[in-house]
Amino acid sequence: MKLAYLKSLLLLPLLLLLIGCQDYGKMKQHLVDGFKGLDAYCLYVGRITGFPYLAEPIDMWDEEDRNIETTKLLEQRLPAFEQAGLLTSVQSVGKDGKSYPLYNLTTEGKRYYKQVKAAGIYHRDDLKDAQFCFGSREILKVTDIRDRETDFYGGRTTETIVDFTYNLNDVPDWAKHPAITALDAYGIDFSRDPKNKEGEVYLTKKGGTYYNYGTGRSIETLRLGYYL
Repeated sequence: MKLAYLKSLLLLPLLLLLIGCQDYGKMKQHLVDGFKGLDAYCLYVGRITGFPYLAEPIDMWDEEDRNIETTKLLEQRLPAFEQAGLLTSVQSVGKDGKSYPLYNLTTEGKRYYKQVKAAGIYHRDDLKDAQFCFGSREILKVTDIRDRETDFYGGRTTETIVDFTYNLNDVPDWAKHPAITALDAYGIDFSRDPKNKEGEVYLTKKGGTYYNYGTGRSIETLRLGYYL
């Protein structure tokens, strides 16, 4: 009994030393600075070069249209965003002479619509994706910091995984619309309690500065928040 007690006394300072190796307060400030001025979430719409967008069938011989799965997702998402008030549509004639929905942004949609370049993904020039972005994260507390070695990014890298809690602020009504929450692709119901939510980011260091790999394989300037 005394031996076990003595071991616990010896292990306690070591445990405290290990916990103290990670500066939770400094990491919280890093997250606060990183999320400042950025949208909390971007809901990916699909491979659209812009609006107006004519939702005609894909041409299997057109290199730009070969992603059938993306087209199927568009068939689900565009009507949902129209129901939520971000898009409007009229019938228009396609290449085959038939009539299809021609989608355009509403005034509300223009407030939240961003192409990928505007959302902070700068290392790709071939992306033709559209998304609706909103909200802000109020960082409450960093709950865990852990490092791991990985080859995932094309070379041996020490990755820092940070768990934290936050409040989700400035959520627009359209993000809570049943048509949006019903989309399985997003997996988040924004109509639920936005307080004390759990978040996680994957970071790496270069030159003493943390970078976020969430936007691609190449190291970007600090961008936190674009995960959907």
